[in-house]
Amino acid sequence: MANAAALPPLPSVRAKELESRASALSKRHASTDDNNRNKDANDKNAPSEQTEIDANISDSRLEKNTQSSSEASNLAAEKHYRERLEQIESLHQKEQKVFGQLPPLDPTVTCDAIHQYLSTTSQYLNSYIADANASLEGTSHKLSVLEKQMSSLESKLESIPGLFPEDED
Repeated sequence: MANAAALPPLPSVRAKELESRASALSKRHASTDDNNRNKDANDKNAPSEQTEIDANISDSRLEKNTQSSSEASNLAAEKHYRERLEQIESLHQKEQKVFGQLPPLDPTVTCDAIHQYLSTTSQYLNSYIADANASLEGTSHKLSVLEKQMSSLESKLESIPGLFPEDED
C-alpha cells in the first residue's frame, strides 16, 4: 500500500460517540432547562446563572443531606454525572474545532486505512503465534530428551543389585 503512508489524519473515533452522548444528555436536561429559562425570561444571562445555581444547589444538597448515605451517594453521583457531561461537551467542542473544517474522508481512503490496520494486525498475530508454536515445539523436544535420559538412568540404576532394598521384598 503505497498510499497508506500518506493517509490524512483520521478524526477521533470517539467524535460520534461524544456527539451522541452530548445530544442525549442535552435532550434529557432540555425540559428542566426550559422550565428554568421560562422563570428567568427577563434576565439575559439566565442560562449561565442557572448552571451556577444548579451547581450551588447540588453542592448545598451534598452538605445538607449527610444524614443518609444513600442520598449522599445519589447526590455525589449526580455531581459526577454533571462533571462528566461538561468534560464530554468540552471534548466535543475541541474536536469540532480541529476536525470541523475538514471535509469527510473519501470512502476509498477509509477502506485503505481499515485494510492496512487489519493486515498489519493479522501479520503481527500470525508472527506471534508462529513464535509461540516454535517455543512450544522446542520445549516439547527438550522434555522428550529429558524423559529418554531419565528412563536410561533409571534402567542403569535398576541394574545395580541391592541399591533399592525395598524392591527385594
